[in-house]
Amino acid sequence: MEHVSIQLSSVMARQIEKDMREFNYSTKTEFIRESIRDKLKRLAEEREKKKAWEALFAARGVFKGQGKAKTDEEFYKLREEAGKEFMDILKKRFSQK
Repeated sequence: MEHVSIQLSSVMARQIEKDMREFNYSTKTEFIRESIRDKLKRLAEEREKKKAWEALFAARGVFKGQGKAKTDEEFYKLREEAGKEFMDILKKRFSQK
């Protein structure tokens, strides 16, 4: 195992100690390791979600006859435009009136 040293504000350290007691963690290390595992899992899920959206936007362009982007700039521009269109659709669908 690799050793990592961190410094915490006293407020954060007290909150960790409080949560350790409340949720039955035996050490700060155990608490912090689990927190890091949870964060890494959420990041991996976000990464997969992002890949899925990118694939959907790319496929959407192909199905609408736009074809695939020839450069990275074109791809990012198409993705940004598709994202804005999608957000507008969601806003209209879920806006509170």
